[in-house]
Amino acid sequence: MTSNRETSRDALTVLLEAALVGTGLPVKTVSNSKQSSLEEISPLVTVLSAGTVRERMTFQGDQASFLLNVQVWVLQTGASWTLANAEDALDDIECRIAAVYETNRGAAEWDVLEHAGPTTVVEVAVAGVPYYLENIPTRVRLAKS
Repeated sequence: MTSNRETSRDALTVLLEAALVGTGLPVKTVSNSKQSSLEEISPLVTVLSAGTVRERMTFQGDQASFLLNVQVWVLQTGASWTLANAEDALDDIECRIAAVYETNRGAAEWDVLEHAGPTTVVEVAVAGVPYYLENIPTRVRLAKS
């Protein structure tokens, strides 16, 4: 049976939510889809589909690698929230996501959970409001699909 990228995206979303959302944790919302509005939900982490590679393995079926784009959205400034707070939050969130990857590399859902390249940080405005956006390219490789 062919594996579905949604299953891996949903499983990663659950892991990230447990590690990032809650009392004393840095994220307000983790979602497995784009959000129509960022108001009141930043810092936000989204787990989005970015592509698939399916490689044929001799007599063992196919091996699927799912490419995901984990996005971190952090409001730059707001009431009692400074640019320094935003930078610190962005760094903390990225570090915590890296820890989730390290801890869950050989989970039941996949063989490999890793960065698929360097992260990038850009400044974007959404509805005139400035945010930092960090894109974390991610690879999830299944043992067999």
